[in-house]
Amino acid sequence: MYVIKHHKTFHMRTLWIYSILILTMAFGLTACLDEKFDAPPHEKPEYQGQANITIRDFKAKYNSELVQITENDIITGIVTANDISGNLYKQIFIEDETGGLMLAIDRNNIYNDIRVGQRVFIEAKGLYMGKYGGMHQLGFRFSRNNDGVFSIGQMTWETARQKLFMHDYPKPDEVVPTAIGPGNIQEEHFGRLVILDAVYFENAGEPYSTSNEGSVQTLNRVIRFSSNPGVGITARMSSAANFASEIIPSGIGSVTGILTKFNTTNQILVRSLPDVNFEPNPDGWGMENSPWTVSWALENQDKQRSGWVKGYIVGAVQPGINETNPIDSNSDLAFEAPFIMDNYIVIAQTADETNWEKCLVVNLPSGSVMRTSLNLKDNPTLLGVEVSIRGAVEKMLGAAGLRVASGSAADFKLGGVGEEILSVAFSNTLLPFTGISVSGNQQWVFDGTYVCARMTGFFNSANYANEDWLISPVIDLSSYNAAHITFEQINRYANNTQDFTLWISKNYTDGNPGNAEWTQIAITTYSSGTSWNDWTNSGKLNIPAEYAGVNNVRIAFKYLSTDSRAGTWQVRNLKVISGPGIDGGGTDPGDDNFNTPLTIAQAMTSQNQNLVTWVEGYIVGAVKENVSTVTNASQVSFSQPFTLATNVLLADSPTETDFTKVLVVNLPAGKPLRSQVNLMDNPSNLGKQLKVKGNLRTYFGIPGLRDSEGEQADFVLSGSGTTDPTDPTDPTDPTDPTDPEAVQIFLETFGNGTHATLETRPKIADFTGYDNQDVTYSDPSNQCTIRTTSTLNAHVWMPANNDSYVIVEGINTSGYTNIALQFDFTGNGGTNANNLTIKVNGNEVSVPSVTVASNTFSTITVGDNIPASESLKIEFIAPGSSNTVGFRLDNIKLTGTQE
Repeated sequence: MYVIKHHKTFHMRTLWIYSILILTMAFGLTACLDEKFDAPPHEKPEYQGQANITIRDFKAKYNSELVQITENDIITGIVTANDISGNLYKQIFIEDETGGLMLAIDRNNIYNDIRVGQRVFIEAKGLYMGKYGGMHQLGFRFSRNNDGVFSIGQMTWETARQKLFMHDYPKPDEVVPTAIGPGNIQEEHFGRLVILDAVYFENAGEPYSTSNEGSVQTLNRVIRFSSNPGVGITARMSSAANFASEIIPSGIGSVTGILTKFNTTNQILVRSLPDVNFEPNPDGWGMENSPWTVSWALENQDKQRSGWVKGYIVGAVQPGINETNPIDSNSDLAFEAPFIMDNYIVIAQTADETNWEKCLVVNLPSGSVMRTSLNLKDNPTLLGVEVSIRGAVEKMLGAAGLRVASGSAADFKLGGVGEEILSVAFSNTLLPFTGISVSGNQQWVFDGTYVCARMTGFFNSANYANEDWLISPVIDLSSYNAAHITFEQINRYANNTQDFTLWISKNYTDGNPGNAEWTQIAITTYSSGTSWNDWTNSGKLNIPAEYAGVNNVRIAFKYLSTDSRAGTWQVRNLKVISGPGIDGGGTDPGDDNFNTPLTIAQAMTSQNQNLVTWVEGYIVGAVKENVSTVTNASQVSFSQPFTLATNVLLADSPTETDFTKVLVVNLPAGKPLRSQVNLMDNPSNLGKQLKVKGNLRTYFGIPGLRDSEGEQADFVLSGSGTTDPTDPTDPTDPTDPTDPEAVQIFLETFGNGTHATLETRPKIADFTGYDNQDVTYSDPSNQCTIRTTSTLNAHVWMPANNDSYVIVEGINTSGYTNIALQFDFTGNGGTNANNLTIKVNGNEVSVPSVTVASNTFSTITVGDNIPASESLKIEFIAPGSSNTVGFRLDNIKLTGTQE
C-alpha cells in the first residue's frame, strides 16, 4: 500500500477560488494606488489523507472495457505529461512507483492548471475506468453515437475539480523516464514516461505532422531501435502540436514520451520538442556497434542502465577485496603484474589510467568464457588492450562497476572485433566506390535488375579485351590490429582466379591504379557459374597484417577480359569488418568443426554466407504457432506449453530469455532431428545442449540454422530423455512453408519490371506481366497498381484510406492437402498483417497478428480453411478504415502436400 500523510486539507476547487479572490483584490489595490506591492503569499496546497491503492493494483482491479468505480479508492501519482505542446489532447498522465495511468479530461490547455511534476490525489469513486484499444484510462462514460451504448470517455472539467487534489508544489526534476529497449517492453510500462535510447526515425527529413486540408490530424511516425530494427514503436504526432512543422532529425538519438498502445501496436506520445534528443553523442549509445565510454559509465552508476561499454584493460582487483572490505584506494587494485586474482578486471578510458576513481570494476563470472579469456592472471598480455563488454552499469566492491550476468562469448569483444568499418550494398549506385577503366570500352556499372555492381567485356554478342578496376574510398584502419573483407558475388563465363581478383593498397590516391603498389587478397570461394541467381559469399577474407593500423587503405575489384573470353562479375553487400577472418578466404565446410562448433553468438554473426557448419547451444524455447516473422518476445515461448514442432531456439546460456540472443533451428519433417528434439513432444529437452549441422541463414526473420538433413548423424542431443528415432506419422506442417514435404502449387511475384513513376504503374486489370497466365486477376475498386520503389521490386500497391482489392481466381489446388497460403506484406508505415482481410472461396480466413515494419516485407503464412479446389478464389481486401498507411503485397504463394 502506498501511504502519504499530511496535516492540512485544501480541496483544489477551494484553492482555485481563493487564488482568484486574492488576484482580484491585488488588481483592485493596484488600480487605486500608483505603487508597487509584493505579491500576496500563496499557501502551498496540501492533501490530508492517504492513498489506499497503487496504480498497478487499481488498473488490475478495474481491468475491463468500462466499469464505474463504486468504492472509496484513492490513488496518488506525479504528473508526467500534460498538453503543453498540443501533441496530447485533453489528457494528462500520472505514475507512481508501480505504474502509470492516463486521465481523460474534457478541457484544453490543462497544463495551465496541472503542471508536470505536480503530485495529485484522486478520489476515484463515481468515475469510470475503461480501455480504448486495450489502453487503460480513467475518465467518464461516453456514448459515441448518442445511442445509449457507452464506452470510456473524458470526465468534465467540473468533475476533475471535484476529484483531483493537488499536494505540494510541482517538482519537475523528480520526473525521470524509465529506460526501455527492444527486448524489455512490458505491460507495466504502458502509461509510464519512458526513454528510448539509440533509436532512429523512419520518417527522418519529413515534418513531424501536417494538417489535412486545414483540419487537425495525427500521423504515425515510426521509431526503430538501431540495435534491433525489427522492433518499432509508433510515435503519434498531432498537427496541433506546436512543433508539428519542425523536421524530424536523421541519425541516432533518444526519444522520451508516454508509452501507450492501440491493440497490438506499441505507441509513444512525445510531450514537447525537447523530448526528441538527437544531439551528437560522443559517449555512445550502449550498443555493440556504439558502446558507452567508461567516462559515461562512471557518471551514470546505479541508474538501471545496461548495455555495452568500451575501454582498456588496466588492472585487476587485489586479494581480500569484497563487499565488506571495499575498494577505497589505488592500493586495492593491481595496475601491473603480477596479477593474483582471476575474478575481476578493471577497465578505464585510457590504457595508462591508474586512478581507481576513474576505473570500472568488471566481474568475470565463475566458469564463464569471459573469465577464461579476459582475466589478467592467466592472460597478462591483455594489459592495455581495448575491450567492449556488455553488462549493468552499477557499483561493485565499493567502486564504479559493470556487472556481467553470464559472461558468454556474446558478452564481450576483445580488440574491437566485429565493428563494421565500411559497408557498401551497391543497392542503387557504385558510390562511394570509383570505377577506373585502364583499357577497353566497357566499364563497371550499377545493375538495377540484379541490384549490384556489374562488369562484363561481353557486348553486342562479342568479347572485348578490358582491364577495369572498382576502387573503394579511403579506409581508416589505424585503430584496428586486424580486419577482414566479405562480399557476395556471381561469376560467369570466366577463369575466376585470373579474371576476377581482389587487391589492397596503402599508397593509391587517384587515377591509374598502375601508379600505386597493390597486394592481392586471394579469393578461393566463387559462385558455381551456372546461374544468375547463385549469389555466393566470399567468406571472411583476411586483410594482410601490414595494412592493420594504416589510415589510408583502399581495396579494389580488378576485372580482366580478352577478345576470346569475357566473363561477367557481379558484386554486392561488401563489408570491411574489424577482427581476423579466415586464412585463404574460404568458408569452413562444417565437417571439420564437429569438435569445435560455433557458439550461438558466432552463428548469429555469420548469417546468409552459404556457410554449412556445426553449432552448439542450449535449447531454450521455440517460436509460437501462426508466427511468420519474429519481431518481439511475445512471439516465442521460453516455457511450456510449446505449440509448434518445427523449430527450437538455441542460446549460449540455458537460462536465456532474450529473443534477440537466440538462433532458431529448423527441424525438418519426418526426420529424427524433429521427432527427438522438438519441445512440443519432448518438453524435457528444455535446457539440454544440442549440437547440430546446417546452413546459417535467416529463419522467421531472425538468425537461424536451416537445411539440415535432419538424420541421426546431423545432431547430438546431450543428456538422457525420451527419444523416438522414427516418426512416420509426422505430417507436413502447413505453418512451415519451408517444410521439405511441402510442394509449391502457385506463385505470383508480379514480375521483374520497373514501375517507378505514376505513368508506368499499371492497374491490376491492365498489367500483363503476371507469372500465371491461366488465372484471372481483378480489382473491383480499380485502386491498386503494380509499382516498384528504390528498395522494393515489383509488387501490388493498395492505397491508404480507400477500400481496395486484389482478387485471384481459377487456381487449381485439387489433389493437395495441408494447403498453406503465404505472401509478403508491408506498409508505407508500420502496421499489422491482420489489418488485411483475406477470403478464400468467399469465406474469411484468420490472418495472424504480425507487426510489420515500414517498407520492409514480412512473410505472412495462413494455414487454415484453404480448400482443395479446381478453381480456387483468393481475395486480398484492404479496408480503408484499417489501411491508414498504404499496403504493399507481393509473392503470393500456395503450398501443400500431394495426395
